Amino acid sequence: MEHLQPGQRRRRSDAAWVIAAAALVAVGAGCAAGQWRSQRADDPLTRSELSSRNVSISDASHDPALYTAFARALASEGFTVVAHPPYHDDLEVTLSVANRADGTVAIGTLRSDGFFIDEVQAPLDGTAPAALARTLAVSQGMADFVRNSGTPQQRNLTGQ
Repeated sequence: MEHLQPGQRRRRSDAAWVIAAAALVAVGAGCAAGQWRSQRADDPLTRSELSSRNVSISDASHDPALYTAFARALASEGFTVVAHPPYHDDLEVTLSVANRADGTVAIGTLRSDGFFIDEVQAPLDGTAPAALARTLAVSQGMADFVRNSGTPQQRNLTGQ
């Protein structure tokens, strides 16, 4: 065991503090505030592929007209919209509205079994439901989900 004189500190603990501080700075930089940007797929899903998964809508907007228009827009893009909570491996879109500095936006957050897939937004006007549905239909996140049979996290849970 190492004997220290009063006022003397271990160099090892100083180094550990420096490493810990550097790690926290790196994590903080990686988590810097930013906005998710959905990406258009190079090879978007076909209508047949879109219809292969059930999609339920969770209405956090509390706007029945927006909800109805969004459900219709999803169906017109080829999604299979269902009126029940999502089952295992099904999709769920949470529809919400947010006030931003540049105006009010409608937001569609796509998840499966709680795992994030994609998020899209559009200015809250008469075209918002169709814009959200169209952007989700052609998104890379949606294409990856369908063509890879779920998210990587879901596959890890089931051992696939």
